[in-house]
Amino acid sequence: TGSIVTKDEKQFNGVIKWRGASRVYVISTGKTDLELAPAQIKEMNIPEPAGYRDAIKAIQEGRPQQAIPALERIAQDYVMLQWDEPVTRALAEAYLGKGDLPGALKACDKVINAKPEAAYTGAMAPLYWQVLLKSDKTSKLEDLLEQAIKTSDAETTASALIMRGDMLTAKGDFKTALKDGYLRVITLFRAVRAVQPEALFKAAKAFDQMNQPGRAETMRKQLLTEFGGSEWAAQIKGGK
Repeated sequence: TGSIVTKDEKQFNGVIKWRGASRVYVISTGKTDLELAPAQIKEMNIPEPAGYRDAIKAIQEGRPQQAIPALERIAQDYVMLQWDEPVTRALAEAYLGKGDLPGALKACDKVINAKPEAAYTGAMAPLYWQVLLKSDKTSKLEDLLEQAIKTSDAETTASALIMRGDMLTAKGDFKTALKDGYLRVITLFRAVRAVQPEALFKAAKAFDQMNQPGRAETMRKQLLTEFGGSEWAAQIKGGK
C-alpha cells in the first residue's frame, strides 16, 4: 500500500503492484484498478518493508547470513516498487560479507533484468560494480562506468570515477587511478560530500604505493580534518 503522483500532479492511493509482462504499474484504489506506465509517474511512496531495518542491522553487526532470508523475500516482493534497489544493494552486501560472489551477482541481476538502468545509476549500482570487479568482469564494468559518467547524477558519476580508480589500482596502475579516478573526485566533485572520504582514503593509499608519503599524508590529514567521523577516517585511526 502506498501512493503514486503522476507527472500531471494527480495523486492515487492504494495497493500498488508491478505487472512485469505488460510493464505497467497497477494501483487498486478500492473502487477501480488504474494502470500507469513508468514514464507517467513522477513519484512513488511505499512504506519501508517489514524486516528491512533488522536485516540492515544484522549486516552492520557482522551477521550477513541472518540477513539474507529476509532480504531475499523483500527483494522478491518489491520488484520495481521503490525499495528494490536499496534492498538488493543490502542483499548483495550480505552475500559479499559471507564470500558468496555468485549470490551477490545473481541478486543484482534480478533487478537489472527488470530495470537495466539500475546497472549504472541509482542506489544499487556502486555495489554492483564492486561485485563485477571482484568477479573479474572488467570489460562489462568498464562499459557501465562509461555510461554512468556520461548520463548519471553527480554522486553516481563520482562513485563511478572512484570505481574506475579501484579498477586501475587492481591492475597496479596507481598513477592513472589517481589522475582519472580519485583525484578527479577530490577536485571536481568537492560538493558531493558523501564520496569524498572514500576518494581521499584511496588516494592516500595510491600515493603510498607510488612512494610519495608527503602527498599521502596530505590526503589523510584532509580526510581526518573534514570527515573525521567517517568510516574511512576510522580505518586510518585504526591503523589500516
